[in-house]
Amino acid sequence: MYPLVKTCCRWLVLYAILFAATPTFSQDSIRYTDAASLLLTGKAKATREAYQRMDSAETRGMPAVIRTLARRSAGIAVLFETNSNIIRVRWKLAGEVYLPNMTPIGHSGLDLYCLKAGKWQFVSVARPARGTDQDQVIIQHMDSSMKQFMLYLPLYNSVEALQIGVQSDALIRTPLQPGINKDKRIVIYGSSVVQGASASRPGMAYPALLQRRTGYDVINLGFSGSAKMEAAMAVYLATVPADCYVLDCIPNPTPDLIRERAYPFIKYLREHQPAVPIILVETVFRQNGYWDRQLGQKVEKQNEETRKTYERLLQEGHRHIYYIRSAALIGDDHEATIDGIHLTDLGFSRISDALMPVIRKAMREEKGF
Repeated sequence: MYPLVKTCCRWLVLYAILFAATPTFSQDSIRYTDAASLLLTGKAKATREAYQRMDSAETRGMPAVIRTLARRSAGIAVLFETNSNIIRVRWKLAGEVYLPNMTPIGHSGLDLYCLKAGKWQFVSVARPARGTDQDQVIIQHMDSSMKQFMLYLPLYNSVEALQIGVQSDALIRTPLQPGINKDKRIVIYGSSVVQGASASRPGMAYPALLQRRTGYDVINLGFSGSAKMEAAMAVYLATVPADCYVLDCIPNPTPDLIRERAYPFIKYLREHQPAVPIILVETVFRQNGYWDRQLGQKVEKQNEETRKTYERLLQEGHRHIYYIRSAALIGDDHEATIDGIHLTDLGFSRISDALMPVIRKAMREEKGF
């Protein structure tokens, strides 16, 4: 009998340990709210599908890859406040994604922040599992004070549905005093770096960093490998309300395309939004371009053509245009990228540091902020 008793005791101890480690709530105690009924930030305009960046009707006439990437949820976040001790999330992804230079949390996960003492502080992430239907506790064991949260959506996947779960007896609502001022908007058009490659999590992409630092509504219109200044995109951008446009779109087009498209693109935007400052950003220098001379020379020519465009616009008397050189963007220690091109969290922090004073200067001088 003694061996049997010892075995039973071991199982009881193991059961007690597992039970103690298991969250002390049941699925029935969680009440879910459709995130689309709360406050969405980071959207250029209203769209038929809540969690895509551009409405499909407005991407007609644009390249197929833009139409696809416009459905990604990069830069979109949900603002809400709750006094729940726990926050659970359910989200449905359009598909499974594999990207060798990004974490699953970055391309398909969720990233939660809380407004504490007037500043946004990281809380936790929701890690995507295999498949498209996701369900996860993102944080628990909090106190029951009312707090404001911001939940960032995936950078390189599409969200088809999103629910936020709180305790059944807790309150969840749109913030009474949102920590993001949606009346002040920065619109950033650019490449994969703008979209968020290769941030470790959605909140570390530089548009999201700028959003939390400024408290403004920052619109992420980054299109991986596909920001080539098409005329249709200029027409669209001119219809997006903004207090500042940041054009970080130089990495993707060839020097010849920059020569052909940059001037008419910026001129069109300037003529249709004459009072809104435009910040033109050179391409980040590829770190492997210091060794691959063909690549390095291409980047130098991209930036050379960009400077020529900027100087031409100034000579013609176009106002409210600012310029940031490549050397100012990510430091000179060559440690800010994951693959020589796309940025780590360190790189994103540095590029946001470089943009912040120029954005503030442009908006203060031109818009009075």
